[in-house]
Amino acid sequence: MDESLLLRAFRRAAERPWYRTLLAEHGVPADAVADDASFVRLAPVLSKASTFQRFSIAELCGGTPVASLATVLTSSGHGGVFSFGVSTRAQEEAAPELIDDALDAAFAVRSRATLVINCLPMGVVFSSRAATVATTSVREDMAVALVEHFGGEYEQIVIVADPLFLKRLLDYAASRGVDWQRHRVSVVIGEETFGEHYRSYVASCLGLDPERPERGWIMSSFGVGELGLHLLFETPATVALRRMLRSSPRLAAAIGLGAAEGTTPTILAYRPTRTFLEVLDPDGNGYGRLAVTMLDDTLPIPLPRYSTGDRVRLVDDEIVAAALASHGVGLPAPLPAHLVALVGRERDVLPNGVPVEAYKDALYADAAIARDLTGACRLVTDDDGLTWHVQLAPGVEPDETRKRRLAELAPAHGRPDHVRLWPYHQFPFGMTLDYERKFRYS
Repeated sequence: MDESLLLRAFRRAAERPWYRTLLAEHGVPADAVADDASFVRLAPVLSKASTFQRFSIAELCGGTPVASLATVLTSSGHGGVFSFGVSTRAQEEAAPELIDDALDAAFAVRSRATLVINCLPMGVVFSSRAATVATTSVREDMAVALVEHFGGEYEQIVIVADPLFLKRLLDYAASRGVDWQRHRVSVVIGEETFGEHYRSYVASCLGLDPERPERGWIMSSFGVGELGLHLLFETPATVALRRMLRSSPRLAAAIGLGAAEGTTPTILAYRPTRTFLEVLDPDGNGYGRLAVTMLDDTLPIPLPRYSTGDRVRLVDDEIVAAALASHGVGLPAPLPAHLVALVGRERDVLPNGVPVEAYKDALYADAAIARDLTGACRLVTDDDGLTWHVQLAPGVEPDETRKRRLAELAPAHGRPDHVRLWPYHQFPFGMTLDYERKFRYS
C-alpha cells in the first residue's frame, strides 16, 4: 500500500534534527509512527513555544538554505511571539494556481473578469493568473480609488480585508458617495472571525442579500501565517447553514452545534488532501483545540500537529443533511463533505464565560448604531465588574441613547456592568487604530 500523505509529511519532519529532538523528549522513536493511527497517538503536539521560540529559522528549515527562500510571511505577533511562514521558489511559482483555484471555486474568476482588491495588513500578498490583483494594504482611499477608476471595467470586484478595516473602508466609501450597486461585489474576510450581525451589516452597505449569494456574497477565510492561507473557508452552503443555526436553536441542537450564548459557530470547509485536522481534548460538546498538519511534504518548515490556538469541532455532513431534511429546509448549494465548526480563539472567553465574539457582533445588531462606531471595543473585567469600552466613529459624541441601546444589545447572560463610549481620538486602547496590527478586544 502506498504511504499516506500524513505519514509522508511526518517522515519529512522526522528528517529534521530539531523535530527528532522533540520526538526524543516525548519518548517517541521515529519508526514507532508507522501509520495514521500511531501518528495521532504518538506524535507530539507543536506550538509557537516549542518551535519558533526554541529553534532558529535555520534549524527549522533543515536542508533548505534560508537564503534560498522565495518569500517569508510574518505572523501578527499578536501574542507577543512571532512565527513565520516560508516558501521555496517552486512553491511561489505554484502559488497563483492555488489562489486561482480558491477564487474560482468561490467567485468563478476564470470565467468572469475580476478585480481583486487586497486590503489585508501586515504584508500579506498574493497573485493570480486569472484575475487582476491590486494590493492597497490598509489604505481605504486607495481601495476606493480603484473601485471608482477600475471597477467599471470588470464583471465583478472581490475585496479581501479584515473585519475592522472593512468597516473603515465602507465608512469612507459612504462618505465618498460610492454606489456599490453599480458593481457585482463579493468580500473575503480574514484575520479574525465575525458574526452574522456583522455579515448582515456589511451586506446592507454593499447592497447584497445574504440569502442570495449568486449576486455577490461575503465569505470567511481562515489561515495561519506559519502554515498557509485559506486552510478553512466558507461556501454559500455553509453560510446559509450558519444563519439557519442562529435562527433555529432546535436545528442547532439536532446537529449538535450549539455554542456559547450570543454566538453561532462559523461552519467552514477544508480540503483533506491539503490538511489533516484534529480536535484535541474535546469537551462534552465535541469542541477542542485545533491541530493542523499540512500534507505537502515539500514544505521548508514542516509542522506536524501544530496547535493554532482555536477551538473547533468536526462536523458530520451526513448528520447535517439528515437534520435539514427532518426540519424541511434546504441549502442554496451542496454542502461540502469535510466541515468544521469554529467557535473562536481559546483565550477569547471572558471570566463570565461569554466569548468576546458575542460582544463584537452585538455592535452590529442595530445598523443605525453600527454606523456611528468603528467596530473597535475593549472588554475589561476588574473590581468594578465588566466594562465594555466602545470607540465611536470620528465626529460622533457619546450620548445616553446609544449607551442604553448597546447595553440592550449585549449578550443576555453577559450584560456589562458599565458601557463607556469614547470619542474617536480619546479611545485609550489604540487611539486611532493601527490597522497593521491585530486589535485586542479583551
